[in-house]
Amino acid sequence: MHLVYIDDSYEKPRQIYSAVAIPANRWAACFAEIKAWRRKLKESDGILITKEFHATSFCAGRGRLGPQVVGKYRRSLIFREALELLNGMEGVKVFNVCRSSNLDWAMERLLTRINKTMQTWDSHAVLMFDEGKEAEITRLLRRMGAFNPVPVYVAPGVTELRNLKLDRILEDPVFKDSERSYFVQMADFVAYSLLRKEQPLASKNAYGYHECFDILTDVAAREASLSDPMGVIR
Repeated sequence: MHLVYIDDSYEKPRQIYSAVAIPANRWAACFAEIKAWRRKLKESDGILITKEFHATSFCAGRGRLGPQVVGKYRRSLIFREALELLNGMEGVKVFNVCRSSNLDWAMERLLTRINKTMQTWDSHAVLMFDEGKEAEITRLLRRMGAFNPVPVYVAPGVTELRNLKLDRILEDPVFKDSERSYFVQMADFVAYSLLRKEQPLASKNAYGYHECFDILTDVAAREASLSDPMGVIR
């Protein structure tokens, strides 16, 4: 079984969703790694262990992280550290979807590919989301669990509509306050790193954010989309 933490990053016209999938038997070890890293940041930078890392504000230099000021350059290094930490976690995989049109399909594409990958891995998933849109997301998952028509390639120029219902997603999704979930915060960092790669900004390029997504070479779920070198679903 996998615990899958999902968050998003949006900046017109692009919608990004990222999912961090953790094997259930590796969850405690992965959590311990993040907690140890956060303790290290408290010692080096005074960053409170309980302080939420929200990518948009964090990278813009907004908000106090603790009793001392943590500048933009130092934050950019911490951002990279977070992704390097995630990339080194045994068993973890990261799924990503990027859409600049038909944005409503982004979540459906992500969930369909997660479900398909769980079939391949002979596993199941429990999905964890940031709080907000509980009714909308729950309704979507219940619908896709019963009816999820997807065009499937059959032959050159020929597709067939099949009902690829979410048979590997267990129960309703769980909603967690991102302030209290290191893994939701990690998914947020991943989504923001992909956003900055797909839609770079000069002000953020100066700190290397446009290059950060490529740190995730070892954990990128490339099987989610064979047409993209990092498995990004489009």
